[in-house]
Amino acid sequence: MTTLRCPLCPLPLETGEKTARCAAGHSFDRAKEGYWHLLPVQQKNSLDPGDDANMVAARQAFLDAGHYQPLRATLSGLIAPLHAKHLLDSGCGEGWYTSALRDIVPNVTALDISKHAIRRAARRRRDITWLVASSMALPLLDVSVDVITAIFSPLDLAECARVLRPGGHLVIAAPGEKHLWELRAALYEEVRPPVPEKWQAQCGDTFTLTHEARTGFTMPLASNASVNQLLMMTPHYWRAPRERRDAVAAYDALTVQADFQLLVFRKTPTS
Repeated sequence: MTTLRCPLCPLPLETGEKTARCAAGHSFDRAKEGYWHLLPVQQKNSLDPGDDANMVAARQAFLDAGHYQPLRATLSGLIAPLHAKHLLDSGCGEGWYTSALRDIVPNVTALDISKHAIRRAARRRRDITWLVASSMALPLLDVSVDVITAIFSPLDLAECARVLRPGGHLVIAAPGEKHLWELRAALYEEVRPPVPEKWQAQCGDTFTLTHEARTGFTMPLASNASVNQLLMMTPHYWRAPRERRDAVAAYDALTVQADFQLLVFRKTPTS
């Protein structure tokens, strides 16, 4: 049974080997890499939305080197007891976390607005439904998933509530106050704590916080390549003053803190 919804209308998408089609006649071709492009032009905020090819390549190299492995293991430990049958990884990037989640959940859908990220993600595993799509307009049917993960990615709380089954869970990983402190101190005159996301004040009666934790570890980056991969995969590469960014890019090594906030919300069964 399909769980995808047409991004142009609210009808279910029936997927074949090469084409997905709704009853209204909207059709979408599967890319040669195996993903579905479900991001209509009216949902784009630019000609090439999301992370660009260089940022995605840097993040894949950094993550594949295992620097964030403790976080991935912690997330898997949080999600396994939820016994989800269908998980959505919203803002999945190039799929490093998603691949581990597929080992504990039998049916996984993952989306990102960046086509560069999804192209790389789709090469990781063929047993995941990969989508180029917006987290602000999820192309999934109502109450069709058990768990949504949002790992350093934006989300729309109303959309999450729409596609989650009653009693389902929303699992969020966000940067903690000390995350990449040493990198940020090198890039900016003043290091400011993260600003709380707007959705945190919008949970209301729809979601209940069931688990909150902080986890962190030290990452010794022992090469110029790993320093640059971390720099390029973060928004700081674009936000920091150029002279400071160039100085960090010349570092031969850097030890930084990883600090994460983990939140698990349960959708109210009656909502």
